[in-house]
Amino acid sequence: MQVKSCCFCFLCFLFFLVSLPLNAQVDSIQGKSYQELVELYKSALFKNPNTAKTYALTALKIARDTNDMSKIGWATYYIAQINSLVPSYKEAMEGTDTSIEIATKLNDNLLLFNNYNLRGNVLSETDKEFKALDAYTIAKEYAAATDNPLHSIVVDVNIAYIKKIHKDHEEAIEIYKQNLTLLDNIETTDPKKETYKRQILFNLADCYLRIKKPKIATQYNQLALEITSETASPLFYHVLLMNDAIINYQNKNFDTSIAISKKAEQYFKSIQNEEQLVTPYFYLGKSYFRKNDFKNAIKYLENVNDIIARKKIAYSDQKEGYELLYKSYKSIGDSENADRNFENYLALDKKTDSIDLSVNNKIHKEHDIIPLQDEIALLDSTNQKQQKRAQYLYISLAFLLVLLIVFFFWFKQKQRQNKLRFEKLLITIEDLEKPKEKTISEESTQKETSNLVTDENALQILKGLENFEEKEWYLRQDCTLGFVAKKLKTNTSYLSNVVNTYKEKSFKSYLSELRINAALIKLKNDDKLRSYTIKAIAEEFGFKRSETFSRAFKAQTDMYPSVYIKNLENQKNKQ
Repeated sequence: MQVKSCCFCFLCFLFFLVSLPLNAQVDSIQGKSYQELVELYKSALFKNPNTAKTYALTALKIARDTNDMSKIGWATYYIAQINSLVPSYKEAMEGTDTSIEIATKLNDNLLLFNNYNLRGNVLSETDKEFKALDAYTIAKEYAAATDNPLHSIVVDVNIAYIKKIHKDHEEAIEIYKQNLTLLDNIETTDPKKETYKRQILFNLADCYLRIKKPKIATQYNQLALEITSETASPLFYHVLLMNDAIINYQNKNFDTSIAISKKAEQYFKSIQNEEQLVTPYFYLGKSYFRKNDFKNAIKYLENVNDIIARKKIAYSDQKEGYELLYKSYKSIGDSENADRNFENYLALDKKTDSIDLSVNNKIHKEHDIIPLQDEIALLDSTNQKQQKRAQYLYISLAFLLVLLIVFFFWFKQKQRQNKLRFEKLLITIEDLEKPKEKTISEESTQKETSNLVTDENALQILKGLENFEEKEWYLRQDCTLGFVAKKLKTNTSYLSNVVNTYKEKSFKSYLSELRINAALIKLKNDDKLRSYTIKAIAEEFGFKRSETFSRAFKAQTDMYPSVYIKNLENQKNKQ
């Protein structure tokens, strides 16, 4: 269902667990075997969950009559899967508990993988991301034990989904692309491979929409539509259709977005999937707002909040919904409802900022998902013929000696360059360590920038930034443009303009420069800090990832932090 994201149904990941036949129909259960009922269940799962549940319950009865524990475990899982789609989350979790208990006794790794992955999906859908990540950790262990790389893809993509809804879009994109490459390198006739591929394509489109790149999103969404049949997979087809509506919205084709959203709305109503209506309602509300039709905007956005409240579901764009409702009510002169939505916006803004940071930190600590590149390389190499491997080896040996000699001279040259850079950097640090003026005025500002401060408001912002720097708020990991704007009691657009005009750099560059300057000084003077890992040092200066810190350090100083620390240690030893 498209609940947590503006353009993606998280439970669509359950498509990973079954393959769909081209024609599914309701058959009589009279005289059907257990296996026949299972096949009918899979056929009906995403077209008519209630019919699928009848098949699964009948299969469970047959399994219990024969006391076949393996069949009981699988039938119980199938019922839990249906309950997650309906949705009936409590029953879904109870079903996985029972199935896991049976699977553990049978040592059935595949059944354990499916159950823990399903638990992760349900927990994530009910806004319990930390518990979901714990479930995915276990699911990944069992996925590896099944010796089927497709199962590991399922878990990694689910983890990427959590990163996506918590705004770590760039890393989510990287994970999706790595999995797409991994998938292309897997030689299998398993029909699920195409299902997985369209899911990854969809998620890539979704991520690019979240970072406002509709042109790239269109490419991936179109590829997904090309391999999706409206007849065979109507639910997923209409999820992709909503992506098209969002693309048109971002391209300011509001009438087209409204038309597509209404088509999706009619389909989701026809299958009585109220949760899925959240996204078309949200984009109908947004589109009408852009057309200054505030009454229709209010109608659809209030529908979104009503479904979220009644169904107790999470929706990552609810904060924006509150903002649009505030503006819409204000435009029609309804101050009471405008104030109510503004208060809801502020409360949710504070909550989501904290959760986003905590969830992404947990993923970085506990889920080593970046090494998918190594898996891809390994899988690719196993598909090569032995003769070609030997040929590569001989070629490598032939050039090895030459490469070693070239590397030796290059390394010596690099050392000399780093030494010169380090000496210049020490001079720069000496300037940074000099005491700064405590107050800011038009005269002192003029010394720092070629642009004279003539705007009193801008002067106040610059004074606020001086206080911001003095208190070292920039070392906080949650320090963003929005965070600083709140501290200085201004809006993000004006703050960004002031920084660009008077600091003569973007806010991102300004923030990065403050952090790197602080790192340069503290690393120079603190022996203990230099003994920390690069990751720990990065976190000390406000960076969430060591890779981001290293890139920013290199861009500003022309050397990596590890080289800088090594030079500091060498200098200390010579003294």
